[in-house]
Formats: sequence, structure tokens, C-alpha cells
Amino acid sequence: MKKTERVGGVAPKFFRAGLFAKILMLSLVAVFAACDKDDDEEGDTLSFLEGYPTFECPVYAMIGDTITVTASGVVTEGVEYSWSYGALDSITVIGKDKATIKLMIPDTLATFDITVTASAGDLYYTSIYTGNVTSVGPGSLTGVEESDNVFVDARDSQMYGYVKVGNLYWMDRNLNWKGAGQGYGRSDAAAYVFGRLYTWKDATGGVSATGLGNGVQGVCPEGWSIPTKEDWEDLGAALNGGEPFASGADWAGVAGKLMAPAFFNGEKIWPYSPEVDITNDYGWNALSGGTGVLDYTVFSNICKYGFWWVGTERDSNNAYFRYIFCEYPNVSVNYSSKDGMAASVRCVKLAE
Repeated sequence: MKKTERVGGVAPKFFRAGLFAKILMLSLVAVFAACDKDDDEEGDTLSFLEGYPTFECPVYAMIGDTITVTASGVVTEGVEYSWSYGALDSITVIGKDKATIKLMIPDTLATFDITVTASAGDLYYTSIYTGNVTSVGPGSLTGVEESDNVFVDARDSQMYGYVKVGNLYWMDRNLNWKGAGQGYGRSDAAAYVFGRLYTWKDATGGVSATGLGNGVQGVCPEGWSIPTKEDWEDLGAALNGGEPFASGADWAGVAGKLMAPAFFNGEKIWPYSPEVDITNDYGWNALSGGTGVLDYTVFSNICKYGFWWVGTERDSNNAYFRYIFCEYPNVSVNYSSKDGMAASVRCVKLAE
């Protein structure tokens, strides 16, 4: 009653002239205000979950493999997890709260999303997290040249091609011996395509060597060795028309002669760059296999960089490596601690 009197006292002519319109307007305002109030009150009663859902899954997995994925991160009492996983099949749910699932990787070469939703009843907002896994299998790697010259590593029966460049035979793909090192992301499926990554100490056994064709065997098959500084310089001279590059220098303009115009599950392994003409002249098949650090726990630079060890140390703590970056036409040189970085390995032997 007081509200009505106050409104009429302020503007009596307007009130009398538009009484019906005013009442209608006030009614609508009241309705909308009530709705807003209800929404606010409802929003005020919802709480955020304590923590955020997450899970770890392999970055790459072979088709037919079964992977286990476990959700964690939310500590709110009564949290439950639900999953969606696109085309992945053969799902087995383990655990009362469905925090752990098993997924079979289908025989389609693709990248599959996996999403987990955390909820804890009607009093909490839900929260989601999405990761993915890429399937790997025969046909994942295309666009590389196959050499007519092959040999079998007696240790694990893997077959490698090799090509003659300069005075040496070079393996035409990165070593994938499981006796040391790790695949990218600690994944054997990634190693199936890119080869394994090794620290210098693991690759060479901690032994440095010099001289053409005089490297240590290290992780290489019998009869093959880790390429020394002189072995790499011999390769550089061959790429440069027989003219040696300065010792310890970057090799300008020749990276494309080593790089393979390869595809991984239909995607370019080396992204396009107008600075690089990929010709793979010798069938060396350089791939951008990335690198690892921190005792094979952190990985990066796949499909951007390729790194290969030089079997000759720089000093007691560091060793050289050669590398290619997708945007530059050079084969560059640098060094890293002997046990701090993991890189690819190519094995060599003197040509007959």
C-alpha cells in the first residue's frame, strides 16, 4: 500500500493517464525480476568441483592395442566420471566410480578424442577434460623411399635398408632397437614410425670416437657404428657436390636433400616451408622425430625437428648432434649434455 501511494504521489497525471500500461509494465518487470532472482538463487546454490579432471593416455598406440586410462584430479566427495570416446570400441569399465576404462584401438589410422566428465550430484557444476590418442599401424608412414639394399638386425629381427652416400653406408631410417632409449612419448607405436630416441650415453655407451668409419658400435647392430664427426663431415661433403663444409659448421641449403616428403597417417611429417625444397636425393629419409629430455619423461618437437647424434664428444660433459628444422634449409650442428637430451640414431659403416 505504501508503494502504491508513493508512486501515485510522484506523478499523478502520468499514473492516471497510463494506469493500465503502468500496471502491465510493472507486472512484467516483477515477473522478469522473479525469474532473475530464481536463476541467481539457483546459481548461488551450485558449487565448483574441488580440482579438475584429468587423465594420461599414450600419445600413440598400435591398432589392436588395449590402453588403460584412469581419471583423477577431482577430490570432491562422491565424484563420478563418465566417458565419451568417439570411434574407439571394446570399452571395459573398471571400478565402482568408473574412473578407469580400457579402450581397444580400432584399425582405423586416425586421431581419436577421449573425453571424461566429472560430476558430483545436482549441487555441483560438471567439469570436463579431453585428450587424444593417435593410432599407428601398417600404412601410417608413406612417402619414404625403399632401398634395395637391406639387412636384418640379429638382435630383434628388424629389417633396415641402407644407402651409400660419400664413402659410407647409412641406414635409411632411424634405429628402433628396444634395448635402450624410448619412443617419442615413451611410445613403441611412435618408434614404429620415427625410430627410438636415445641419450648420447645410452647410444654410445659413454665412449667417444673419431675417424671415418671408426665409431663405436653402441646401440647399433653388429658391424655398424654411431657416426663420428668425420662420418658426418663426409656426408656433408657429398651433399655439397664433393666440396667439404668447414669443420663444425652448419651445412647451408642441403637439408632438403636428406628430408623425406613423408606422411604420417596422411599428414605431412615436415610442414611446408617456402625455404625448403624436399627432394630426398639419396633416399636418406630424414624424418622430424623430435626429442626428449629429463630421463625420457618430456618430449617435444615432433614433426618440426629431427635430431641425430654425433658419436664424437665436445668435452667430458657434452656431445655434438646434427639437426634439421622444418623451416630452414640447413643441416645445423649444436651440442647437449650427454645424458640430458634424447635424439635419433643413424648407424653407418664404411662402404665396400
